[in-house]
Amino acid sequence: MRKITELIVHCTATPPNFMPNATPAQRVDEVRRWHVEDNGWSDIGYHYLIDRGGQLLNGRPISNAGAHVKGHNSDTIGISLFGGKGGTKDQAFEDNFTPEQGETLRKLIGRLQSEYGLDLTISGHQEYANKACPCFDVRRWLNNRPVRTSAVQSTTLQASATAAVSGATGVATAVSALDGTAQIVVVVAACVGAFALLYIMQERIRKWGQGDR
Repeated sequence: MRKITELIVHCTATPPNFMPNATPAQRVDEVRRWHVEDNGWSDIGYHYLIDRGGQLLNGRPISNAGAHVKGHNSDTIGISLFGGKGGTKDQAFEDNFTPEQGETLRKLIGRLQSEYGLDLTISGHQEYANKACPCFDVRRWLNNRPVRTSAVQSTTLQASATAAVSGATGVATAVSALDGTAQIVVVVAACVGAFALLYIMQERIRKWGQGDR
């Protein structure tokens, strides 16, 4: 099993309408043909490719070293985005790629970090070669969406927790002052409210996981 220390992002340097009548898998096969027939490699150089619609496609098996950055293939994973033809190294992500590709790339990076460690280096091809690829600054793009290190840091979750504690204290005080029947009514109402609050917190945790504040 290879030790993975870095993810390197590339682009295929193809136009937005590349092979318009083909399936995503057929476009991957065409890139594979370039790499095998034109370069003489054993397989496509990338491990993952992301099509214009956001589809994540497999390239070379992760267990095999890639062929995407000379001198930096043994411990890296190569990810390539369809697009980028004519692009320059200082452009914004949106200049050459779609929002769907961006969302898929972020999810893929997150998944690979969970598998191989949060200390993975994330970089672009241009950092190792005099090339425009992938036509945007990968680190700057990633940092445009702040990432909280834990759910406890979410202001919405903190507010929900505070409300829960406050509500529980108030209910306890009110119940102690009522007779038996009224206490039952209040306890049932409190249980319904607690379930509602748990549902709200669950939804907020889900949105937090998607990057929403």
